[in-house]
Amino acid sequence: MSTFKHPINDSLRKISDRLDYLIKQQRLKNNQHPDYVILDNADIMSLFKITSKTAHTWREEGVLPYLQIKSKIFYKLSDMYRIIDENYKPSKKK
Repeated sequence: MSTFKHPINDSLRKISDRLDYLIKQQRLKNNQHPDYVILDNADIMSLFKITSKTAHTWREEGVLPYLQIKSKIFYKLSDMYRIIDENYKPSKKK
């Protein structure tokens, strides 16, 4: 029996792979505890392939929790995993 493939599953896998890559890069740069890995707005835009306007809208709508220090926006990596898990919609069997 073949495995059902759906484009959204591929997209979520790619996002997860990029998150793993960002974790590794961040650990190498900062050597900090994994629970405190912080991403900036550019990381999030690249990760989800969205524009700054979309990121702003998601923040305003409460989709993306964030931290702001002066004009710089940051996100917790653990929140990004939670967002992916909460918005995952598995395919329905027919």
